[in-house]
Order: sequence, then C-alpha cells, then structure tokens
Amino acid sequence: MSFLLRFLLVTISLRQVLGLPGGGYGGDHGFGSCPPFKGTFTIKQYQLYPENADFDFDSCLLYIGNLFNASIGIYDPYKDKMVDIIEFPGITNNSEYHIGGVGVDKQTGLLSIVVDAAAAFQTTPPDVSGTNLIMLWDPKTRELLYKVNLTDTTHGKYGGFQDVEQDPDGNVYVVGTFPGSILKVDKMRGWKSPKVTPWYVSQPVNTNRTGLGGLAVNDWTLLSNDNDGGKLLKFDMRSSAGKPTVIPLTPNHTFTFSDAIYLPPKYKGTVLLLAEDGPGITVLRSKSGKWDKAEFLGTVPKNLPDSDFVTAAVQVGDGLYMVVVPFGDPIVPGTQAGNRTDFPVYDITAQVEKLLGANSL
Repeated sequence: MSFLLRFLLVTISLRQVLGLPGGGYGGDHGFGSCPPFKGTFTIKQYQLYPENADFDFDSCLLYIGNLFNASIGIYDPYKDKMVDIIEFPGITNNSEYHIGGVGVDKQTGLLSIVVDAAAAFQTTPPDVSGTNLIMLWDPKTRELLYKVNLTDTTHGKYGGFQDVEQDPDGNVYVVGTFPGSILKVDKMRGWKSPKVTPWYVSQPVNTNRTGLGGLAVNDWTLLSNDNDGGKLLKFDMRSSAGKPTVIPLTPNHTFTFSDAIYLPPKYKGTVLLLAEDGPGITVLRSKSGKWDKAEFLGTVPKNLPDSDFVTAAVQVGDGLYMVVVPFGDPIVPGTQAGNRTDFPVYDITAQVEKLLGANSL
C-alpha cells in the first residue's frame, strides 16, 4: 500500500459477490515449469486496482491482491484471461478491509493472504486499532484453511500489515508498517489455529513512524526494507526472535516511500527488486546470495503519471514485471473504487538485465 496516498483511500461498499466456479488450481510445485513469457500486458477487470501479486510456477497463474474490494484475482497471462475472482464473506466488499499482500508457498503451493484494516492507511496518525487477518487458502480444494486475527496479538498498538513470506518449514511471516513489525505465524498443524508471535517490533512503538514495507526470503534469510531511515535489513528466521542486521549498500542508496520487495527466482536469490512508490523498481544485488552486503545497481523508472504508484515487482514465466496502482480516479457511487477496467502490468526485463550487465565486473 502506498504510504503517500493513504489519505486518498476511500471506504464504501463495493459490488455484489461474484459466483465461483468449481475446480482447483494447484499441482506439484517447482520453478521452471512455465513457458517463456514477455511483453507488457493489460488485465481487463473492472475495479481491479492490483496492489501486490505473486506467480505460481506450477499452475502458471498470477495471484493478485485486489486492494479496494478486498478480493483475490487469478489471472492466466498465457491466455490473457481473468480466470477467477475469489471473494471472502465478511471481508470482500467490506469498507473496513483491504487485501494487498499475497504469497504462494513454494513448498506447498498454498496461498497466504494479508487482510489489513483499511483505516491504518487512511488516517494521520495511522489508526491501527482495526482488525487485521492472515488467511491461508488451498488452490487445489478452494478451501480457506485458516483465518487468524492478528490484532489479538498486536492489541491494536501497531499495524499496517501488507506483505507476507514463508520460511522453508512453512511458517508464515507478516510485515507491518506503523511502526515496522514482523509477526510469525506457526505452520498449521491439524485444524488447530496456528500460534502468532510478535517476532520483531521496532522500538519505540510509535505509529507515526513509517517502517517496514515488504519481505523477501532466500533460504533462511529474511530481507525487509525499512522506510524509517531507508535501510535494507536481514533477519535469520531460525532465531526465536527477529534481530535485524543492516545490509550496507554500495554505492549508498536510501529510500523513504518503498513498498514490496521481491527476489526473482531466475536469479537464485542474488537479485532483489524493491518497489519505490514514485521512482520505480530499484535493483539490488548480492553476488553471493548471502546478503551480508549488496550493490545498488540503479532504478528502472516508472515513466508514468505521479498518481500511478509502483507497489510491487513479480516474475511471470521468465519475465520481470512492475505492478502499478493508479490512485485518484473518481469514485463510482455505491463503491469504493474508480471505474477503471484496464490495468497494465509493465515488462521491465530488459531494463533490469541492462543494469545487471552494466555492473557485471
């Protein structure tokens, strides 16, 4: 979610729930099973407003967090078709909620979904007292495996949750922004609701501080971008509590309004794409993949109007893409979003490869 434009987010009820066809989408997982893919594409879906996305390298489908209507879009880029819209009773079309962060577990294919209290991104100082949820959805069975209230753990003292990752054991990590925090959700065992632990909470706990924006995982290393100081952090997920280490960048690069971060699978954990709301996609590299230090290689500019904010990067097939949310559209009466239908997703593969090649020595 863009921090700069949280004042513009309007909450009024959205359209009626769509029907869902039968059948699942899952399979046996592994990178490299999808055909090559390239070129900017446009998703045609009324009021989509994508805030985050993750690609399933088995089903070759793109999962999209639809911000304003709090639903999940499932898009087939190879057929240029919106396969499904997944909606959740009591959440979708509810003005109290947004959905942004989505993440496919590379081990299981299960989809983690972050449901955030909309007010945190609409008020100053951020009102973090609302209900935040983490959900786990099974694409094969189309079942919601759990829906856990994160506010039971935070007690409304911190919030702004907006991105998600998983460790190799299947534990889930949810990042919050006001101030920076990471909650650990234990791997699901049976049908018992998983335990939630405040794994890392930035001090002091002051919601005026805009902190962590996104998460990315390489083996047991968890990366996060801290907007409070513009630093890239690393954590060891084998630790019982999160202890951040600042990753030095050469040359130095600081950021203030950054969003999701992403490690494209094609680079095997050595390249990090950081979405900066205004500038575009910043490219960082750790040649060893250990992220003890990193190179700042440059930024792929968005070259779009100021009202279009860069919120995420994603690999689709073998291509790299920039996810953009347009803000400021006139609100359609009776809904909480504008009347836009076309949402371009921009191919930045060549620009990223150029930055990598120019800094190959």
